[in-house]
Amino acid sequence: EKFFTGILDMVTWLGYKPYKITHSSDYFDKLYNMAVHLIKKDLAYVCHQKLEDIRGFNPPPSPYRTRPIQESLSLFKDMKNGKFDEGEATLRMKITLEEGKQDPVAYRIKYVAHHRTGDTWCI
Repeated sequence: EKFFTGILDMVTWLGYKPYKITHSSDYFDKLYNMAVHLIKKDLAYVCHQKLEDIRGFNPPPSPYRTRPIQESLSLFKDMKNGKFDEGEATLRMKITLEEGKQDPVAYRIKYVAHHRTGDTWCI
């Protein structure tokens, strides 16, 4: 919540009044379904590399990048349902960013209550 209120305070301090305030948490279901769609199109995959192995700009390619689609779908559902510990799995996008970073993380597991959704989502 401190990030939300901090952004709102800055915008107000700059003299603006937001036309509409939205929260990404309002779209968690839609974002999850979009991630499932990307997995089905083979544009994302569940990865089990450790954070320190994928940090930086030139990490080695993930050995999980070619994981079967159905396996990634099942594992992503397991991520959502809290069957992994924090840091044990991520959802990575099959893309190379402009600066050269390959397969950025789209979802990670975090067991901390969200200020709007509580414990509903751990990814």
